[in-house]
Formats: sequence, structure tokens, C-alpha cells
Amino acid sequence: MTTSDVEQAARGWRIWPRRNSVSPETRLPALAQYHSLKRHTLRRIFGFIALMLFCFIYGFFFSVLVPYYFAFLAMPVIFVMLLAIWALPDVNWAPTRQLSWFFYAFFVVLICWPNYLAISLPGLPWITLIRLTSFPMTLLLLICYSISPQFRADTGRSLRTVSAIPTLLCIFILIQLVSIGESKNISASVQKFIVAQTTWTATFFAAAYLFSRPGQIKRWALVLWAMAIFVSIVAIWEHRIGRLPWAGHIPSFLKINDEAVEFILSVHMRAYTNLYRAEATFTTPLGLAEYLALTLPFALHFCTPRWPAKLRIAACASIPLIVYADFLSGSKLGMVGALGASSVYLLMAAFRHWQRNKTSLIAAATFFFYPAAIGVVGLMMAASHRFYIMIMGDASHTASTQARIEQLHVGMAKLLQWPFGYGIGQAAVTISNASDFITIDSYFLSVAIEYGVLGFIAYYGIFAIAMYEGSRRYLTDKTGNEDQSFLLPITASFVAFMVAKSVFSQQDNHPVVFMMLGALLGLIAARRNLVPSYRAPSHQGIVARSISHR
Repeated sequence: MTTSDVEQAARGWRIWPRRNSVSPETRLPALAQYHSLKRHTLRRIFGFIALMLFCFIYGFFFSVLVPYYFAFLAMPVIFVMLLAIWALPDVNWAPTRQLSWFFYAFFVVLICWPNYLAISLPGLPWITLIRLTSFPMTLLLLICYSISPQFRADTGRSLRTVSAIPTLLCIFILIQLVSIGESKNISASVQKFIVAQTTWTATFFAAAYLFSRPGQIKRWALVLWAMAIFVSIVAIWEHRIGRLPWAGHIPSFLKINDEAVEFILSVHMRAYTNLYRAEATFTTPLGLAEYLALTLPFALHFCTPRWPAKLRIAACASIPLIVYADFLSGSKLGMVGALGASSVYLLMAAFRHWQRNKTSLIAAATFFFYPAAIGVVGLMMAASHRFYIMIMGDASHTASTQARIEQLHVGMAKLLQWPFGYGIGQAAVTISNASDFITIDSYFLSVAIEYGVLGFIAYYGIFAIAMYEGSRRYLTDKTGNEDQSFLLPITASFVAFMVAKSVFSQQDNHPVVFMMLGALLGLIAARRNLVPSYRAPSHQGIVARSISHR
């Protein structure tokens, strides 16, 4: 062995190479991979430790701050969930059927189930049926929009039919979000914002897609009408026994110890009288009156000759029931709203029929009799004190009328001081700082105080455009399609909604109205044949079916 061989042996190197030995040139990439794997493992370990530390801190603050700051603590979970939905890949399938199920489930529990009958766990918000249906509906809507190009295309076609409505709605949502910064109670405003997006905005976009499908609007209208009959029967039963039927019979797991719930379950009497005011499944008698006024045009619509005889008879029989239940609520907004909606419905139906058939004496007489009819109603109100009280109220309504006048004065002063709004859900609190009011009556004033002048224009601009487009599209429709005929009761219901909002600021029925807004766009899109699955029935097809059934 040479001197160099000895030195190499001393350093641990073999003189003769091993079989399958690795040269230094190939050993370097392997070492780099080893160090990369090591760094990756360390990052995973540190990431896991950081996640556990975040969960520990998050859980600590959650246990301390809930339920007062529940909305803020839910933000990380909501953000991660939205990020996961956004990252979903595009596929040729979307859970639209499940979206429709939850849409109708939310619609039914909104009207038929009292929202104050809920599960209340310590440290958590109320677990209500509305939340159990609206949140899955919103998630399914986002998933459908994220993964399905066809869903995005169909929804976009519906929204582009009257682009001013979704544009103003998006502006209003942005104003709602910005108004949170002006709120004195940011946590409460954040919760109000989340509720508005899951029950108003989500139902609008879901309806814009669903009601562009043939037959969906008829199904929805039948459910709306059936629920009106249900709550009317409940209201009559409640008025007969002088209390809510389930008061005193609520199971312990649905009983909530809250002053607001106790007030709802208490007996409601008209001031200065001993007349009981029915509220059925709603939180106030005004909510019941508003819903019945919204549904009356649809009951009238089912009385028209285009429907089967059995359905027409049932609809005609239900109208006195609905009007009587509306009267039992003791709310003049219900009677005035019902009268205004029915008048608009009959006027537009008569005008369209007379426009198509100039020889029709009934249509001409109905249309041209309207100026005289207004005079007849005025004379009846002047001649009959009972009829006047039924429509306009009596001395027992004076206190609420005076309160609304005082609220208007205080609210206008606040609006002039800061015309940009005081935050979502803060109208009553803002006015109560300058007076003794704990509630606010007019929703016109509520919108102005909460969202400012721009929010007021955006919100009520939506319904002004909807009423104009609904009436124009109905009067110019030449298809005679069954679905398109629902443009008339939808437009008449918007009139009843505007009347009710002048004296009623609660938002019990707002999801129903936003469903109607989405239905308006969906029907217009179907009329313009923008949805491929829509086919208007032809006259030859109708004749062929009538011959085959002879």
C-alpha cells in the first residue's frame, strides 16, 4: 500500500469501491432531497403547533365572549368555509334539487312555525328552524354558483333581464356593510347583516334561478296561498280562545326565558278597548296582517277562469276567510293593504282584458268604473261608521298615530344631522336617545335612519322599478302563458308591501317579498326564452289536448 492508500484508509475510505456505490456527484441531489424533506417536516410540525395554539386562544375567547361577540368569533370559520367553496372545481352537476328543497323548507317554516319556539343552549344563539334551513340554503346556493357554469349562466340571464334591480341590490348590500362602522353596537349590526344576507339576498338569487323554470311559480304560489289559509284558521282559533293555542303547552326544550318571548305569548289587546288582536304564528298582529295582505292577490288570481273549477271554488271560498283573519289582527295596515292590492289587481286585469277584447262589456265596465268606485268607497266610509273603523281605525289608533308623528320629527332631525346612516339595526336605538321610544313604526323611517339617504334611494328604488316592470311586462305580454300571468299578483303584492311598510318596520315577511323580486326576474327571463328549458304552450297544443280529452 502506498502512502496515499494509508491516508485514505485512515479517513474511513475503502481502497476498493463497493458494488453499486454512489459517486459524490449523485450523492448531492439525495442530500438536497433529505434536507428538503426535513424542512418540510419541520414546517408541518410548527404549523400543527401554531394551529393548536390558535385553537386554544380561539376557544378561550369563545368561552369568555360568547354570546355577546359570537358574530366576530364566527368570522374565521365563515372565511375558511367560503374559501373552500370558492376553491371547488367546475363540474357538470350542481345540487339544484337540494337547493329547491331547502328553499321551500325555509319558506314553510318562516310562516308556519313561530320563530320564538327554538332550542336555547347556554352561550349560543337560538337554534331556530329558520336558521337550520336558511344557512344550508345559502351554502347550497354558493356551492351551485361555484361549481356549475350552467347555474351561473342561467342565474345571470335572469339577473340581466332587469339589471337595475340586482345593481341596486348590490349597492344596498354594500351600504349595509359600510353602515356597520357607524353602528354603536357593532356586534348586533354584524348579526343583523348576516341574517339579512341569508334570508333576503340568498332567497332573491335562489328565486331568480328557480322561478325561471316552468311551473315553479305556480307551486310556490299554491304553497303561499295554502299557508295563508293555515294561519287564518290559527288566527280565528286564537281569537276564539283569547290566547295563542300553544301558550302554556310549550315543551321545555323549546321554551326560551326571554322578556321578548314572554311579551309575544301574552294577551294582546287594542288600546282603550277589550278587543283581542290575533297574531297566529307571527311575533305581532301587524306581521300577520301584512302577510295576509301580501297573499290576497294570489288568492284572487286563482279565482280566474284559467284554473280548474275545483281550484277556483276553493280560492273563492278562502278569500272571506283571509279577509276575516286580517280583520281579527286589529291592524288597519292589513285592511288598507289588502284593499290597495286587490284594487290594483282588478284594475290591471280589467284593463288588459279590455285592451285585448274591446267588445267586452264586463272588462270595460270594470275599468271605467274605478273612478266611481273610489267615490263609492268614500261615501260608504262616510255613511257607515263601522266600515270606516274597519278600514281607517278609530280612537284606539290615535295613540299609535301620534307616536309615529313624533318618531318622524325626531328621525328627520337625526337624518339632517348625519345623512349617511347610523348603522344596520340601529334605527330604534338612535331615535330612543332623543325620546322615550323603544320601537319604531315606519320602515321608511327605519331605512333612512339606518342606511342614510343613499340607502333609502337604493332600497325603495328596487321596489319602484319592480312595480313598474311587473305591470309593464304583464300588460304587454302576448303569450298567455300560465307562468307569465303571475306577474300581476306579484306586482299587486308589492303595492300591499309598500302600504304596510309605512306603519310597520318589522321584517318578518321580507324574505317572502325578496322571493317575489327573484320570481319577477325569473319570469321575465323565461318569457324572453333566455332559459333553454322554457317553452310557452302553443295554441295548437292547447287545442290538441282539448280534443284528446273529449
